[in-house]
Amino acid sequence: MVDDRPAGLGYEHNPATGIQLTPKIVDALLLHRVVGVALGDGFTLVVTDAGAIFSFGDGEGGALGHGSEEVEVLPRRIEVLAETGRRFVAVAAGYLHALALTEEGHVYGWGDGIANGHGQGQRTPQLVTALAGKRVTLVYADRYSSCAVTIKGELHTWGGSGPIKCFHLGHGVATQQLTPKWVEALRHLKVVDVAICGIHMLVASADGAVWIFGGPGGRVRQPTPIPNLRVRTLP
Repeated sequence: MVDDRPAGLGYEHNPATGIQLTPKIVDALLLHRVVGVALGDGFTLVVTDAGAIFSFGDGEGGALGHGSEEVEVLPRRIEVLAETGRRFVAVAAGYLHALALTEEGHVYGWGDGIANGHGQGQRTPQLVTALAGKRVTLVYADRYSSCAVTIKGELHTWGGSGPIKCFHLGHGVATQQLTPKWVEALRHLKVVDVAICGIHMLVASADGAVWIFGGPGGRVRQPTPIPNLRVRTLP
């Protein structure tokens, strides 16, 4: 069966197949220098070197940030973000939600569910106030969850899916987290990188140690170091 939803390709595609078998340039972005891309469920986010953010594809749940659930076949700048006057440097996308990071370290979130940082559906981008006063340097998202790392190396996580025990958020409980919350179990570390995937999370600290939490059935309920594993991290 062919999925007839737009695939977030940024151009008209063959409705008979719904897919593009080989790489094809997105002509609508030729006048922009793209520095970051994030992929959601049938939608795409792009950030340019000028700090603008474009979205296209399936608008279900308000994932495109334009205030509706309409399909956008071609890249369209998110005007609400442009009106802030801020320069954006990174984007992250989950199932039906998205995050955008400014060069000053502010985070904006939008889309369906609680993983946008607002604890509810949000069709247009809004500042994630739970992170106000924090200078965020990294944002990540997976299907139903999100996280942010501050310049001090503090990890904040939120979201989670009802059917899934949310030990992968690092707070030692199985429940969803409606808004960003500091993972206090890692307060003695400076977090420098994160990998988040549905039911578990990996965290790298400045000394190269790797910590894990989550897993099937919430097997690892508290952040736990992986023995004899070190990774090379950027300063």
